[in-house]
Amino acid sequence: MQFEVACDRICDDISRLLLDFPPRSSVRGAYAAAFATRDLAAAFHHAAGLPKDPLWSEAIESLGHFLAVCDEVNLDRSPALLSLRQFVAENADLLASHVELKRAS
Repeated sequence: MQFEVACDRICDDISRLLLDFPPRSSVRGAYAAAFATRDLAAAFHHAAGLPKDPLWSEAIESLGHFLAVCDEVNLDRSPALLSLRQFVAENADLLASHVELKRAS
């Protein structure tokens, strides 16, 4: 149940940020948000409790890409943005190991 609540909170934060996107960037933001929410849901639903599962690193990478798109459109430092950045920072080791695996292959 706690994984469902966490997943919902993160997806709600992504939705809040999408509301602040300027019209000219909303399609790109929606696209990045869709990938992030899909990958996060997959990680929470299929890899909960398995930190080494590749679904987690993919989810963190997708969320990082969405945050980069947010930076490009200069979104304000809203609580949702800060919360998502904190989640990525807390899970940065998953992203680092995923990048290392990509380089090795």
